Amino acid sequence: MKKLSASIDFTSSGDSSVFLEVAVQSVPVLCGHWTFNIRLGKKLLQHAGEWTLLCEHTEKGCGYTEIELKLADEDATHTYRLQRSVLLDKKNKVLLLLDTVLTDTESTDAGRPNQSILSYSSSLCVSSALSAKPSDEASEILFRPVTRPVAARQGASPLNVFPLALPEWKESVQSGIVHGNLTEKDGILTLHQETTGRSLVAPLFLDLNADRLNKPASRNKYTWRQLSVGENLQRVNEDQAVGYRVQIGKDQFLIYRSLTPLANRTLLGHNLTSDFCFARFDSETGVTPLIEIDVAP
Repeated sequence: MKKLSASIDFTSSGDSSVFLEVAVQSVPVLCGHWTFNIRLGKKLLQHAGEWTLLCEHTEKGCGYTEIELKLADEDATHTYRLQRSVLLDKKNKVLLLLDTVLTDTESTDAGRPNQSILSYSSSLCVSSALSAKPSDEASEILFRPVTRPVAARQGASPLNVFPLALPEWKESVQSGIVHGNLTEKDGILTLHQETTGRSLVAPLFLDLNADRLNKPASRNKYTWRQLSVGENLQRVNEDQAVGYRVQIGKDQFLIYRSLTPLANRTLLGHNLTSDFCFARFDSETGVTPLIEIDVAP
């Protein structure tokens, strides 16, 4: 019996949503349609085709799946692609859900103040066996098992959700070209982001380790940061490439995602020419990639 599993079904839905199920000890913690809403200014970007599978890869205990959906506004003057990725690290018991909205316009220019805002939101269904415990100060949302002694709601595992593209602290001034929030209502977890850039990355990082989550807060440090990505000794913009560092207790993880064609970049001193990288980070040994996805030729 698998202790931790994640599955995504993108073929049976009549609309553009996908069905996602994540289970711990065979008990679902996320189960339902993973929806999205994307707008360019006031124009809704709708699906202009069906989901296609781009990549499936397993390496060092990590399973990675990436699918893609073409998007366009009603008069097809603006075309985009939504790339949806699911990464499950069974050894470290973490899950990364990553939506990347890419423009088909071949340009790496920074976002402009007069450019239409690219607005994104997505929603996930959290098990009714879990109750949200939002933080007053931090952007993360912790989910714990409900306290009512209902037999059908026993055995659910807690989880903690981090919106990596947003500041860790709510009172922080949101800088850069990306803004947003993470909310929960009636068991629906919703991430909203918007940018003046050409493309957008919307990552959710989930800790699924019950032993780690049940430790006192003083013994279990959580933090995350957006990192600078360099190219030719210059910092690139958030609509060209993004990097994040996540710390959970003594473990630190590094996430990189490119939004442009192949480029040679650096992140925390680690050289990258890939499309996506998920790695462990140690201040002494540096970056150790766990899974790396190259750009398809």
